[in-house]
Amino acid sequence: MTPKLRISSNVLKRLQELTSKDTGRLFGVMSENSLTVLSFALNPPEDEESSIPPAALQLNMPVEIDLCGVLFIGEASEKIPEAFKDIDITDNPLLLRYTLGAQQVQSFVYIHQTLKPAGEPEVIDESEIWERFFYIRLRTSIPMTTQRSEIIDAFQTTRKNLASGSVGFHFPEIDVYLLGSDSESKVISIKDLMGNPRRNFPGAVEAIDALMLTRMTDEKSEGSLKYAPVLQHVKRPFQSLQFDINVDTLSIVEGSVNATRLYSILVESVCRNLRLIERSFTHELNQEKLKVPEVLHFKPRNCMHLVTVAYPRGSSDEDTRDYRKNLHKVLSFDLSKPLFCRGNAVRFSNDFTSYEPILNPHAAVTSLGSGFSVSLVKGLYAYHHYMQDKFDDSGWGCAYRSLQTIFSWFRLQGYTGESIPSHRAIQKCLVDIGDKSHNFIGSQQWIGSTEVGFVLETLLGISVRVLCAATGGQMQEQIISLKEHFQYQGTPVMIGGGVLAHTILGVAHNEETDEIKFLILDPHYTGPEDLKTITNKGWCGWKGLNFWKKDAFYNMCLPQIPSRY
Repeated sequence: MTPKLRISSNVLKRLQELTSKDTGRLFGVMSENSLTVLSFALNPPEDEESSIPPAALQLNMPVEIDLCGVLFIGEASEKIPEAFKDIDITDNPLLLRYTLGAQQVQSFVYIHQTLKPAGEPEVIDESEIWERFFYIRLRTSIPMTTQRSEIIDAFQTTRKNLASGSVGFHFPEIDVYLLGSDSESKVISIKDLMGNPRRNFPGAVEAIDALMLTRMTDEKSEGSLKYAPVLQHVKRPFQSLQFDINVDTLSIVEGSVNATRLYSILVESVCRNLRLIERSFTHELNQEKLKVPEVLHFKPRNCMHLVTVAYPRGSSDEDTRDYRKNLHKVLSFDLSKPLFCRGNAVRFSNDFTSYEPILNPHAAVTSLGSGFSVSLVKGLYAYHHYMQDKFDDSGWGCAYRSLQTIFSWFRLQGYTGESIPSHRAIQKCLVDIGDKSHNFIGSQQWIGSTEVGFVLETLLGISVRVLCAATGGQMQEQIISLKEHFQYQGTPVMIGGGVLAHTILGVAHNEETDEIKFLILDPHYTGPEDLKTITNKGWCGWKGLNFWKKDAFYNMCLPQIPSRY
């Protein structure tokens, strides 16, 4: 029976950005006789030996997202039998033909070595996908002891042991265990594994946490034979390596599933993660000092699902540049913006603590409703305000905190790996460039938008644009410039005027009433990291033109994004 075909709207958006003929591979999930296409990857040019083959990307996908079909773009084509040879998720792989210009998709199913039309696919949005599917995030540590020359063999042995049924799984949220001996008749509701409702962290990914348990002893009956241990001593020189492999793996599961099936999914997720880590290790074997890989998860723009990558621990963004460039190419992502730098890595709800800065509080602000044209900050940022980090800057540090918020944006978008600068580091930077005298360091002197721009230019290597308003009333005249900034740059804006500094996160204009609104993030807040208080009390919220003082002069610092991947 031919499965029902669904295709994510994000796939169509990415296809519409392509301009030349090409071929590629499709990735999707099979569920209840339906195939949902979630992503695609392009075949590399034949002369690029270092490129990533699309089929190899399956290791970077959550388990249950598999290679499911072939993509032809424009007049491009491959020999059909060879194109389908790596696809084993289904006996009837999919072929999508995308017509450039016409932006038209035709779908076919390969049945008995013949292509047959599959009909019009159902287009679904990302929100619909994650109403039906859930991430399971499994983390565990696996100790490894081996010789340098036998590392790859050690990985293979570990995977075989996992597949033998010697492990179990624990879902700590509801204290449920899953063992290989559980029967198929035992059905598990995936949503129930999530446990109690979690605190809402804007920008965080929701996932069901799972742990892995390893059986340390063999099961023996009382009547089993007992033997004296035999030791063999071989004297020879060798180099022994001892390290822990920190597995951090994802799978996606729908609705409810029997215990046997869920157990096999989790085992496969660990094995897939080990193969990904092993692949990273193979590039390190010729180095004098081995770096144990660490696993990170990313959510690129217009990608329906998370992408998992293993980088050598301690490696810099420059060290991973070539690999990241190849990822951008094979996934047809823009090369002008970083997507797989360490700063781009997503965080999960359970990774957050109650005392760290909140991400994107404006996401919880009530919308303005119809009639307003809204332009907002793009991407993630952290809300920095008075009294954080056990540092008392109340009354003088508002511009410093706005600068930290902007700096966090560049860090979370992957443009820098540098830590958020402290007040003292900001002051030292201004002294080092000659803007301030040495006694400025350690003082409680204010800074303005000009100083904020100097620090951002120096520490981030970016440029800034400055807007000025002679009075609060003239802020209305800057609405078009601010709108264009959020549309094309998308960075938070620092504004200083009088004795106060704020951060502008967006602007809105109602053309019928000519009403103007500014989305303000107020650094003068001194309370705990409580999203409800911050939004309900207006520390992050929409403000009218009367928010700006009529007798104050305002300077705005508009950071510009660099072209960098």
